[in-house]
Amino acid sequence: MAEETNLEKMRYDSLVKITRTMGGAALSGAVPTPTLELAKQLGISIADAWMCFDIYKTYFGKDLSKQDLARMLGTTGVIALGGGIAGYVGIRLAQALLSEILEQIPIANSLITGIAFGSSTFIIGLAWLAIVEQSYFLERADDA
Repeated sequence: MAEETNLEKMRYDSLVKITRTMGGAALSGAVPTPTLELAKQLGISIADAWMCFDIYKTYFGKDLSKQDLARMLGTTGVIALGGGIAGYVGIRLAQALLSEILEQIPIANSLITGIAFGSSTFIIGLAWLAIVEQSYFLERADDA
């Protein structure tokens, strides 16, 4: 029973981190930044990475190392990491381009880019949470 409560707390804490990062990404995306889109994208990408590291730390109580990442991705069956990274970069570049195009329509730009930035961060956070949680369960099963 205590183990189930602990899992619920880890999920709750992780969802709070995802929601907080999503809100920051949405607000950052909504702010018009002519000619600074790539810099804004870099900042949001760093926040996304920090969110992922923080979720891992919530479950495992330690920082994510290269070895932990390789083991975790190998045991959870995530083989297409390179494709996922390429897709992530593609999404962020497309969002930057969309924002630059919509700069001429201020309210539409803020709404559309804010929603796009926030939702992509939310999806990334949920996907990463699923990978971390699956790895957590697999590690616990191996220990048993």
